[in-house]
Amino acid sequence: MRIAYLVASSDISGGQRVIFQQAEALADLGCDVTLVCPEPQPDWFPVRKARWETSPFHRSKALARTDIRVATFWTTVAAAVTDFSGPVFHLCQGYEADFSFYTPKRRDIESAYKEPTHKLAVSPHIARRLAAVGYTPVTYVGQTFDSEEFPPDPMRRFDRFPPRVLLIGIFEADVKGIRETLEALAGLRRSGIMFHLHRVSTWPISPEEASILMPDAYRLRLTTSEMGEMYHASDLFIGPSHPEEGFGLPVLEALSSGLPAILSDTPAHRHIARDAAEYYPVRDAEALAWMLSRLLADGPRRAQLSAMGPIEAVRFRTGDVADRLVTVFTKALLHGH
Repeated sequence: MRIAYLVASSDISGGQRVIFQQAEALADLGCDVTLVCPEPQPDWFPVRKARWETSPFHRSKALARTDIRVATFWTTVAAAVTDFSGPVFHLCQGYEADFSFYTPKRRDIESAYKEPTHKLAVSPHIARRLAAVGYTPVTYVGQTFDSEEFPPDPMRRFDRFPPRVLLIGIFEADVKGIRETLEALAGLRRSGIMFHLHRVSTWPISPEEASILMPDAYRLRLTTSEMGEMYHASDLFIGPSHPEEGFGLPVLEALSSGLPAILSDTPAHRHIARDAAEYYPVRDAEALAWMLSRLLADGPRRAQLSAMGPIEAVRFRTGDVADRLVTVFTKALLHGH
């Protein structure tokens, strides 16, 4: 089975890592997999078993000879369906038309989703959302994840003072919920509650973010191993994403690492963590501040959450996703679109 993934960018991000993990897992099962991208092979992710072709899509040799094409972002759908009679899939890690920062591109996004592709959703709520607006067929394939990359810290402490709070995501993407979280944390600091804030992002800190609350540490573009170190070095994780967020991979990484988590109450977060996290209403900075103040002072509850997190994280396995993909790809080849 020859499979080609159309990759919009090789830049570092959780979404890109998911694509590369799928490709590597399928290659490990014996599939002939090529990642086609107009940018060079990434230096932050080891692509070893799949092939990498740096090429514009319209000139790609792999796309010309493949059995199956997988668009990985709405901008790659048009190239995936052009001059191809075989099955075309669209990997969906979120429905971009629901994101406010994509408002100017909404019509283009909707047009891409209307193309005759079989949608592959990484979480159940994405599958339901796409089906609700008529983008079918859609299949839930799950999220790639290898818990061995984010093991729990056997020496984790719950009495460190001041505690270290970890917040991950791009401030400028409002779907990440970073702004209201910083506002909640700034209010706690003004009230005298002590903590160190550690921020991780793929974008440099902006003057606007710094004006709300300057973090004690700001890290950029961390590798997988460096992220693991951050989870071990922290005492509490905040996952404030809005419901439009597709999955929230850092949440899963934090749980696997045994890092206690406070999460916004969204379908994605409930799917990932179930009872292994504390939840607060989405966008409610006041509720978040109250929960933070309570949990920062409650070492035993953080220890309980820490023990529960890895149990939930092992539910997500890259191998399971690869098996589901092979099944759906095989059916498409046998029975057509």
